[in-house]
Amino acid sequence: MSDAVLNVMIGLITSVVSGVSVWAWKRVSTARVLHQRQALLGLRPGVPCVIILNSHWQIPAVTEHSDVYAIIDLAMLAEESGCAFSLVAADAPELNGDRTELSIGGLGSNRRNVEYLARHLPGVTVDRSGDFSVGGEHFPHEYGRTDHALVAKFTPPQSAQPVLMIMGQSAIANRAAVHLLKHDHKRLVREVESLDRFCLMLRVDAADTYGYQAVEVATDLSGSAF
Repeated sequence: MSDAVLNVMIGLITSVVSGVSVWAWKRVSTARVLHQRQALLGLRPGVPCVIILNSHWQIPAVTEHSDVYAIIDLAMLAEESGCAFSLVAADAPELNGDRTELSIGGLGSNRRNVEYLARHLPGVTVDRSGDFSVGGEHFPHEYGRTDHALVAKFTPPQSAQPVLMIMGQSAIANRAAVHLLKHDHKRLVREVESLDRFCLMLRVDAADTYGYQAVEVATDLSGSAF
């Protein structure tokens, strides 16, 4: 075998090995990312998921533009996780049971979340303006300037699977919360004390200027909310 042919073969083998290594690394990395998202959201492959549709607080049966995008993102996350999902209206009288529930909407748009707040997060109150109060801390709503979203995960005693509740002060806050859960899951998985039960307050600053992506965790309220 000539040196030229040997060099070509070495080059081909090296390229193939490098390509397979990169492919394997990407696959493992993608699987890790997916597993972290699943753990945070409560999604499990093969376990069905129900996404609760909220409505405009002034127009029943109509969902706001930003909420539609948030719901689409949740549906895509469920699909990526291998979870068959269904869409259910917020006024449907049913438990999530053996389905993971992703429930989005605030005061006036999702009565399930209001009921969840009263039953499972007694440390949280929300007034008619949509302002939150938790453990002596106050989170006011200045539409387009400072919007908050409460994100809580818990499992009702009658259910086998968890509920992930996203309760924003506005539709933009709901969309921002889903964006953060989707893109900042690595940090959230590390920082929350328990993936089974947590309560976070998110803040969106100057949404009128920067949009829904200007979102961050304001504080972890898990110790006082429940």
